[in-house]
Amino acid sequence: MYFVSGTPVYPPNTIYDAANTALLAAREKLLQAVLKELAKVGDVGGTWAVLPEGWWYHFLLMYMNYFANNFSDTAEMEKSAIEVLKLMTKEPPESAWHDVVAHITGDIDNLSGWAKCWVRESAERRNVFKGEDGNYYFNDHDGTLVQIIGAKTTPETRLDFITDQVLRSYGCFHQVFNVFSALAIAHEFRRDPSLFPLSMKAVFVEPRFRDTSHRWQLMQYQRTRSIRWRPVSNFCDPDWLAGDLLARITDTLDRNLWQETIERQRNEPNCLDEDCPCQLDYVLDSNLKIGTEEQIYFPFEGRTFRWINGTAETKAVISIGVKNINDHRTEDELLNRLLSVLVWEHGQPIVKESGVGGPRRPIPLIWGPRMSIGLQVDPRYLFRDTGGYSEERWLALALFKEGFNSRSVFYRFLNFWKIVELAIKDGSSGILVA
Repeated sequence: MYFVSGTPVYPPNTIYDAANTALLAAREKLLQAVLKELAKVGDVGGTWAVLPEGWWYHFLLMYMNYFANNFSDTAEMEKSAIEVLKLMTKEPPESAWHDVVAHITGDIDNLSGWAKCWVRESAERRNVFKGEDGNYYFNDHDGTLVQIIGAKTTPETRLDFITDQVLRSYGCFHQVFNVFSALAIAHEFRRDPSLFPLSMKAVFVEPRFRDTSHRWQLMQYQRTRSIRWRPVSNFCDPDWLAGDLLARITDTLDRNLWQETIERQRNEPNCLDEDCPCQLDYVLDSNLKIGTEEQIYFPFEGRTFRWINGTAETKAVISIGVKNINDHRTEDELLNRLLSVLVWEHGQPIVKESGVGGPRRPIPLIWGPRMSIGLQVDPRYLFRDTGGYSEERWLALALFKEGFNSRSVFYRFLNFWKIVELAIKDGSSGILVA
C-alpha cells in the first residue's frame, strides 16, 4: 500500500505483469517513455496522484529515473538497469536472485559506477600505498614522500565505494534490492497469503517523494506503527539482499585480517601497571592518533595507559590496569580526567563508548568499527602541564570535554557557560587555562 495525503491506497498485486508489459513495449520505444504513459494519474482521495492500477509502472519509473539522474554515462547505466530488471522479473525469486548476483558480480565496476566516477580517478591519481609501518603514503607532484591520513589504496577505496552502493539507501544497488524485494513479496503473497498477517502492510513512499523503498507498518486500532518485520522469505528483505551480495563481492576473504591482528598482538608484552591483575578496555570515538605505531603506552598521574590507534577498520581503544575489577571507580575517574586533558590539548572530540573489564592480556577485550583518522600527534607533546590542577580546574576541563564532544550547539553552549560561571566565582583560581 501507499499513502496519498493520509489516505491509504492499495494497488493490485500486478507488479510482475506490469514489469513484463513495460519491458515488452520497450522494444519499440524507451522504457521510461513507456512507464510514463502507463503510470496514469487521477483523483485519489480528493488528491491528484498515481492511480492504484498505475502504481507499479510509477514504481518502476522511479527505479529507472535513479540511473538516469545519478550517473554521467546515462545511456549505459539505463541499459544496465534494464538488463537487471529483466533478470529480476523471472520467477521464482531464488532463481532470479542467483542470476542477478551473477550478472552484478560479473560487471561490478561498471554497474556500481566505479569505472567512471571521480572517486576512482582521484584514487588512481594519488596512487596511495600502505607502508610497512601500517600508515598510508603517496608521492607528491615533485616526488616528495607524504604521509596521508584519511585516504586508502585504490583497491581499498574501490571496495569502500562498492560497499556504499550496496549498503546505503542512496546506493544504486539498493535500488535493485528495493525492486527485487517488492517482486518477492508479490510472489510470496500470491503463493501463500497466510504468511502475511492482515494487519501487516508493506508501505511504499508517497508518489510525490519519488522513492522505491518500503517499510512494514502494523495497522493497529486506527493507528500505524512502523516495526522491523519481513515475510518468511529472505528475498523479501532488501537488507538481507544487500548483505548477501556484499558477502559475495568482497575481496578481503583471501586474508583473515582479524586473525592477523590477533597473531601480531598475541606475543606483545602487556605493559600496564604490574600490580594490576585486570584491565579495563574502552572503545573511543575520536579522530585522534598518537604516534605512528599501532599502540603506545604512556604515564598519566602515576598510572600507565595503553592507547591503540584507530585505523580505517577499527576505532581507537584505551586500556588501564585495575586491581579490583568489581570496584574501578578510581580508574574511571582517572580515565575521564585524561580524556578531558586530551580534548583540551589537541582540540579533537573523544567520546568514551562501550567498555569491558577482564583479566590482563596483550589483546584488548573489545573493538569497534570506525571512520578515517583526522589528527596525528607526536607522543612527546601529548601533554603540556597537568600537575597541580585544582578540583575546579578539573571540573572545567570535564565540562569543556563534554561540550566539545557534543553535536548539539545548545548543549555545547550550556557546558561552556558553566565554565565561565566557574571562572567568575573565583577569578584568581586559574580555572581557564590558556
